[in-house]
Amino acid sequence: MDFKRFKRKHDRHRAVATGAALVVILAADISVAGDGADCPPNPEPGKCYEKVYSPAQYEERAEQVLDQPARFETRTIAESSSASPAKVERYAVPATYRIVMTRHKLRDASFIWQAVACGPGRTPPRASD
Repeated sequence: MDFKRFKRKHDRHRAVATGAALVVILAADISVAGDGADCPPNPEPGKCYEKVYSPAQYEERAEQVLDQPARFETRTIAESSSASPAKVERYAVPATYRIVMTRHKLRDASFIWQAVACGPGRTPPRASD
């Protein structure tokens, strides 16, 4: 079925995206630990902050789409004996639909500043002189 193939395909993409996000997070953590130039805007005194990766958010929707429209078909039934002529029947065939999975982006990936508990090895940011 198409849904299983769709799911397998996007599971691979999700795994690649997760690996890439991990690399970005590790790189961001190293850069935040630098000289303090990368500080949150207007930090509150005495609070520690951390730049957190927020991945893009997607929504998967199942949408019903028309596969084949409704139509009329004609069928000819051959004569059964020489006394009766061939019969022509006309009948309605209903429309058929299929379910299509679509993925819609709700929000782009971004980095956000988040207040965290100040623990050992963490110091509140200082305003640069």
